[in-house]
Amino acid sequence: MSIRAWLVRRQIRKVFRPDLSGGAGAPKQADFARVMKAAEAGLPQPPKSTEIQAVEVEYGGHTVRGEWVAEPGVRNDRIIFYSHGGAYIWGAPRFYRDLAWRLSKACDARVFLFDYTLAPVAQCPTQIDEGLAAYDYVLSQNPGASITMSGDSAGGGLTASLALAIRDSGRAAPAALALISPWLDLTGSGDSLRYNGDKDVMLRPDGVKEVAHLYHGDMDANDPRCSPLFASHAGLPPTLLQVGSEEILLDDSKRFQASMSKAGGDVTLRVWPKMHHVWHMSAKLVPEGRKAIKEIAAFFERYW
Repeated sequence: MSIRAWLVRRQIRKVFRPDLSGGAGAPKQADFARVMKAAEAGLPQPPKSTEIQAVEVEYGGHTVRGEWVAEPGVRNDRIIFYSHGGAYIWGAPRFYRDLAWRLSKACDARVFLFDYTLAPVAQCPTQIDEGLAAYDYVLSQNPGASITMSGDSAGGGLTASLALAIRDSGRAAPAALALISPWLDLTGSGDSLRYNGDKDVMLRPDGVKEVAHLYHGDMDANDPRCSPLFASHAGLPPTLLQVGSEEILLDDSKRFQASMSKAGGDVTLRVWPKMHHVWHMSAKLVPEGRKAIKEIAAFFERYW
């Protein structure tokens, strides 16, 4: 682990896990959106030369919202459909522009940052339905383009859910998936919630169920639509999973990899030593974030 990663992890722990830093106690995970909102001003932004175009159109019975983000001069026939994280209760494209720009530059592709309705205003499967409409819109506007999909945390789970819905609906499948620290199990049944409970510098084990019900609502938490870990994983596109070794969500990725591999899928699991949740968002400061983005680019390059 680099010194910069260590310093960033230390600061994240102070904000999100004061119980691990000698504080009086950790904030409730339901306060996650409040904590993230306070941090919004410090999130990095891409260079001013980055091409950014907002989208809000009616398509397929839904309002499709998002942003196109691209490094000038990248290929028009490559698209990354990206779903942001934030436990389904926080997040917007503007907070992901730096990561999208880095992906665009590394992958020589345009990035569509999908803007879905947050919980609890809307609950599953609304976000999946919106995602399918957005996917159809992107394909309709870019005939012949090769499309991959990616997402982090809750957005990683949503990306998996969308890939399953695309498969089951008979739509043209994305060329490949890259899931970053994905939240794939809303039941919180992974063993890593226990053995990494005092190591994860951002997420708390008891916070999983606190927030999960805001998204799954009246659906069972183990419904494959909101917990794609419990779906059949046959027939999914080639998939890369990236996760930190000390994340409470580590076993979500391990179990998904095992299930997809058993189903005969092309799946790669990369566990990064001591990396914090979605360390890619720290790429401006943390070299491991830049290396992980390059790994995604190399993976996608095999399937464009």
